[in-house]
Amino acid sequence: MLPPKIEKPEIVVEIGSSDDEDVPKVNPTSNKTTPQCVPLMQLQQQQDVAAITPPVPVKEGFESRSFWKAGAYAVGPTTLLAPFEGSLEHARVHPKFLHSNATSHKWAFGAIAELLDNAVDEVQNGATFVKVDKIDVLKDGSPALLFQDDGGGMNPECLRKCMSLGYSTKKGSSTIGQYGNGFKTSTMRLGADVIVFSRATNASKATQSVGLLSYTFLRKTQQNDVIVPMIDFDISGHWADPITYGSQDDWSSNLETILEWSPFASKTELMEQFEEIGPHGTKVIIYNLWLNDEGIYELNFDDDDEVCFAFVRLEDIRLRDEANHGHLKKLSKRVLELQSHITYRFRFSLRAYASMLYLRKFENFKIILRGKPIEQLHIADELKYKKVVTYRPQLATTMKEVRYMACVETTIGVFKDAPALTVCGLNVYHKNRLIRPFWKVNGEGSVKGNGVVGVLEANFMEPTHDKQDFERSALFVRLESRLKQMTIEYWKDNYHLVVLQHPGSSSHNMLKRDPAQPPDGHAVDIQKQMPANQQNVDFSSNVNEGMHLGQTYCWSSGKHEAEYEK
Repeated sequence: MLPPKIEKPEIVVEIGSSDDEDVPKVNPTSNKTTPQCVPLMQLQQQQDVAAITPPVPVKEGFESRSFWKAGAYAVGPTTLLAPFEGSLEHARVHPKFLHSNATSHKWAFGAIAELLDNAVDEVQNGATFVKVDKIDVLKDGSPALLFQDDGGGMNPECLRKCMSLGYSTKKGSSTIGQYGNGFKTSTMRLGADVIVFSRATNASKATQSVGLLSYTFLRKTQQNDVIVPMIDFDISGHWADPITYGSQDDWSSNLETILEWSPFASKTELMEQFEEIGPHGTKVIIYNLWLNDEGIYELNFDDDDEVCFAFVRLEDIRLRDEANHGHLKKLSKRVLELQSHITYRFRFSLRAYASMLYLRKFENFKIILRGKPIEQLHIADELKYKKVVTYRPQLATTMKEVRYMACVETTIGVFKDAPALTVCGLNVYHKNRLIRPFWKVNGEGSVKGNGVVGVLEANFMEPTHDKQDFERSALFVRLESRLKQMTIEYWKDNYHLVVLQHPGSSSHNMLKRDPAQPPDGHAVDIQKQMPANQQNVDFSSNVNEGMHLGQTYCWSSGKHEAEYEK
């Protein structure tokens, strides 16, 4: 049975991804029936939303709770009416796009990092903390993921931009976000649904807003457009007065939809969520968290294996597949040492990953994970035998002109507490944010560079949308070649120091038996003690690959500095 016709047409908005457009164009001629909610791409608050009968849930729908299967659900018949005469064609956003868009995050921690970035960007608006925690949904007792900060918050217009695709006002050199897509991809990667609460004050007007982006709601009611129910309140006075842009029935319908599909069963429960926020800030709750292929939650909130690592129970969030891999208590001491090191731990421990997520230590800002602040780890501070390598990235060139950017410094060295097994790689940051952790530029299987660790900030590079890699451009190729050269040069000059960090090595044991051996003889004796397949390493091969005339880099350690130029 078809729903009754409506007199007031729905406002369908063209997909926009330009940061320069504050208000999208709308098509007032479409009469497609949808629930009484705000379309995802709508930013004009003054426009009314059509009040119609809510759709009846369909019997056939998506039931799998595994993220990588979340896009495989049946889509009902879709009838798109032809545009009226004189109107423009427009694109629509199907709910499946929310899932396909979120697949850009292959790693759940990458999605969490996006939400941390949003809070860190609020430091310029006075934010002093971001809390990450697990809460329980009262409706069914299931776990949910909480992010809360005390930044400037979002007014109704900003919240609609946050829920829209491609709108971003972050243009400053200090802000991490830039594409206007991170909130949608990250929340949908972690769970099927997210509800946002935000308070803000602008021009002496204080507001609080609630927005619901629910993949469950959209698929269960078999929507053909992504629509987002939102409600706003004016809290400038003593009461929270509803802000209506159409009729009171429209506002009430949005509230009803939020209460039906959110973790909160009443308006009172909904309003209580603002009490912890204070006068300004934002709270994000992600629920209906995704399961893995084994039918258990991807994120592990309840790991009670207190012996393995320094973290006590319930102070971390881990990736369950990694945390449950093997019985660590039965592993050898050597393997346990490696698995307790930051180079391994960051892969499954959020506390470890977040500790090195930002290059510079915060002065008046804390990341609080499950009630305990994260202690920031600056990788460069953990190195010894450090050298600083500077070079100037080369921009686009012509036959007549070669242009260079400002010098970039790379700190390179050896871990102070390197485990028995070799750890290596370079941590590459962009605008203070870690993009590539422990990047082994020399490739797997190469002994050159083993044990060498480095840190640099490559703001001249363009990160991918998930901020877990860099775009494969000419600049990337030159950076990779340069880092490879730095690593091999350092390894060549300090090989005797690098090898001595590993107690299990034959060279270390030999020197331990003969402590009186002169330092100058280390390299020679190590070469004699090396396995046959590692002797006489050719240090010159491929070292200068990708170099260009005029490009220079220099080593500096203390007062000594040498410059090399091809």
